[in-house]
Amino acid sequence: MSLHRIIIFGTIASIMVLSLGTVASARQAGTKLQDQKLSEKITQSTTIDPTTKAEVAKFIALSIQKLNSVDPSDVRSGREMLVSSMTNQQVNPAFRPLFAAMILPDLKKIISSPSAFNATNALEVVKSLQCPDSIVLLADQTVMKNQPNASLRLVAAGGLATLRTPIELTSGQADGVLKTISSSAAKEADWMVAAYDIQALCTFSTSPKVPKASQAFARTAFVATLGSIVLQIRKGTVNPEMIRAVNRSLAIYMRDQVPLASQVDVASVMKALEPTLKEIKSLPAPSEPDSLVEAYAQVNKTVDTIQKTFLGGKGSASGGTTGKPATPPSPPAKK
Repeated sequence: MSLHRIIIFGTIASIMVLSLGTVASARQAGTKLQDQKLSEKITQSTTIDPTTKAEVAKFIALSIQKLNSVDPSDVRSGREMLVSSMTNQQVNPAFRPLFAAMILPDLKKIISSPSAFNATNALEVVKSLQCPDSIVLLADQTVMKNQPNASLRLVAAGGLATLRTPIELTSGQADGVLKTISSSAAKEADWMVAAYDIQALCTFSTSPKVPKASQAFARTAFVATLGSIVLQIRKGTVNPEMIRAVNRSLAIYMRDQVPLASQVDVASVMKALEPTLKEIKSLPAPSEPDSLVEAYAQVNKTVDTIQKTFLGGKGSASGGTTGKPATPPSPPAKK
């Protein structure tokens, strides 16, 4: 073989090696990319056959392995694998509870692990599942005895308060969740967690997928929980900072729920709130610190707005008796 032919064959061999290496790398990269999210074909399914179940189980195992990692980047990667699968593409509502049944046992273990970082990321995944079982788990995580970490309770409560899409619940499921949330809020020591708990009650009160009777229960729980917290502030059995939760809850109700509720429902809630509003106005104002003084001044302004707009400024409920949406006052801006 001539030197020229040897050089040619050598060049071709080198090119082939590089090409095959490139193809292998591309395939590997493609596999990694596919591993990052369940295919939409799977998430749009209404059932999981044995073949699909094996594929889903493999995906869950990989994501859970990452969520359990001590490397923060791996943990975030595991979270995004799951969250993107559940939120960044079409997901059949029937698929959600099937997927949740497969992954929730592992997520519960991570949530109860010593690492708050890992637990927080696992809770973010639970929020993305958006099905009855995930809602129940989030509600359970708002309970102080179940979750002693206030930051994690805040993540759970925030997930319930800001549901991306309405979740269809039976009366039993909805009422059970509402009882858990309202009880948690009344016993909560952190004002921000309590505020999100109460916001969750408001969210359920107008959710179109929640049964009407449960919506009414949510409104009753909203009023009762606020009354309980204000009474505890009066007695000095809770941190006076809880007044911030009261103010935020009243403002959120005006901003978010009043435009969605009927005049009848709004008038009913305001009438039921009347004793609590009067109690708030009678609370002794603190002299320090300045931030708390301002918080008390702010809640009194909020109460004044409610009384003037909905109670005629004299404690008597106003508004129509139709089922049309109520006209809200100018609410505070979102923060």
